Amino acid sequence: MNPRKSLLLCVPLLAAMACGSKTTSSSPAKTGAVVATVGTETITADELKKRLEETSPFLRARYNTLERKKEFLDNLVRNELLAQEARRQGFDKSPAVEEQTKRAMIQELIKHQLDEKLTGADIAEADLKKFYDAHQDDFVKPERARVFHILLAAKDAREKVAVHKQAVALLKDIDAREKKGEVNAFQTVAMKESKDQLSAPMGGDLRFLSKDELTKAYNPELATAAFDLKSPGEKAGPIDTPTGVELVKLQVKTVALNRSFDESKDSIRGRMARERRSREYDDWIKKLHETTKISINDAELDKVQVDGSAQPPAMNQQQQLRPVPAPAAAKIGER
Repeated sequence: MNPRKSLLLCVPLLAAMACGSKTTSSSPAKTGAVVATVGTETITADELKKRLEETSPFLRARYNTLERKKEFLDNLVRNELLAQEARRQGFDKSPAVEEQTKRAMIQELIKHQLDEKLTGADIAEADLKKFYDAHQDDFVKPERARVFHILLAAKDAREKVAVHKQAVALLKDIDAREKKGEVNAFQTVAMKESKDQLSAPMGGDLRFLSKDELTKAYNPELATAAFDLKSPGEKAGPIDTPTGVELVKLQVKTVALNRSFDESKDSIRGRMARERRSREYDDWIKKLHETTKISINDAELDKVQVDGSAQPPAMNQQQQLRPVPAPAAAKIGER
């Protein structure tokens, strides 16, 4: 086999073998038939299978013959030889190795202490239902729209005739400006012309509202016109309303959400388990602090110089020890 290729295959296995190859009285006994002996250490069939299962399915498919298995075993033997030589030269006592061992030990501790409860399998269905009922807004939401509007106030029918013509002219002007590339033309006109004192300074922005909320906040005519719009950027008007004549533009819509308890309980279980794990972690760390004598030398700490002009925010102890979280997931219930 090509020595360089062999070395590349060896590298992913080296760290695990280097740390785990030495048998101690506290290490779990190896199981399975012995497939190789390296000095005083053995490599068993179960150990070989475990290492194979840690590789990707693509690579694993290669090792389906005796010759290929010998090739893989040769990598394990090589790692064991290197690990034994590293110990012989005292590298197992080096600060770098001890630091890596400490990190691995902390991860195993957290996994054993907390992560095995992360499935939430023990959470009763009655508790899941209680959570669902207490967080209905996460699972049942009406369709909402973010719209901009321009209100041209009119007290009576005569005034409406005049402002109706003004609204037509404004809409024509907005369309022309948008065609020239002025994407915020509607908002610019709203700030100047709209008589809605609350929304005009924000370019006529009414934020996200359901049809019912828009009806209650303004009027049913505006709400109906706004929710009849289908595509972002689409406009409607002039619209006769009790307060005058209006123009409206759709920014975006969110779809309605209506998830039953049965549809939601798996995601609820995961969320409750994560929240419980976080609470238990905080309580556990607090207890460790309370039962361990800790002293901080502020004078010496202040003398520590950190290279670099821009220093990132310091992490607290809890953030340092916790595993890096997965990317933030969407709020429970959202699609």
